[in-house]
Amino acid sequence: MQTKDSDLQILKQSKGFMNTKLMIDQLPDTNISAFEFEPLGEVSQIQSLPYEEARIFNFVGKRAEVFFKNYLKLSPRYEEMAYSLQIIDDKTTIGEFDFICRDVIQEKIIHTELINKIYLYDDSLHENPDYCWIGPNRRDRFIDKLEKLRSQQFPLLYHPKGENTLKKLKIDPWKVKQKLCFKAILFLPEHCNTRFFATNLEAVAGYFYTLEEFLNKKWKHQSFFIPKKINWFTDETQHTKWYSYSKVLLQLQEFMENKQSVMLFRRNKTGETYKFFVVWW
Repeated sequence: MQTKDSDLQILKQSKGFMNTKLMIDQLPDTNISAFEFEPLGEVSQIQSLPYEEARIFNFVGKRAEVFFKNYLKLSPRYEEMAYSLQIIDDKTTIGEFDFICRDVIQEKIIHTELINKIYLYDDSLHENPDYCWIGPNRRDRFIDKLEKLRSQQFPLLYHPKGENTLKKLKIDPWKVKQKLCFKAILFLPEHCNTRFFATNLEAVAGYFYTLEEFLNKKWKHQSFFIPKKINWFTDETQHTKWYSYSKVLLQLQEFMENKQSVMLFRRNKTGETYKFFVVWW
């Protein structure tokens, strides 16, 4: 079932995806580096965006794949060879390759895994601060995702079934270069003074608060909006529909009762906008 998102909303989501920073420039303990983006013309992005295809998916991750696929289509550097290529062993899917493309400049075949995440910082998770990231509802740890990439997703290239599948496409798996496109929006607790070593701090979008911390803020005369999850990566400065503190507080309390962390956009009296989370935990 298609979503009702307008073309303009999908365009904003696409721009949000493209503007989202890479969280890391290399998969730890490997030689797998970050996928390299080339700048594209804005007009061509607007005209070629597959709006109908994007509307099919109502999940941030799948819609990000549509936007990345469109990027490859527009890029003068890359040519898509396979997308969401499933590897099957005895009728069971054991994994898949997100994207396989040809780098026409370097004359290489590239396998790229695409990750698109929202993470909040919790220093109790690990002694290394770069691994102290977790999803807003505490069901998705960054360190677990890294382990899955290292132990399952990237080694799939050398699995016998993976090799056989690629050879059918006339691709030698031993000549494939593996890349990681790990995009993320990060949120810190306020007054966090932690020093990070591998995390790209340009990916930090704001802070997160408990409901009690939110109530103690002097924001009663400011405006707010709670976006749908599909719009979490969009630019809040372009938003036009705002609500009062009291109206948003009623929604917030309902989210907290259901143990759901929530993203908010905030606009102060001078028109400055901010993106933040209120968490239930």
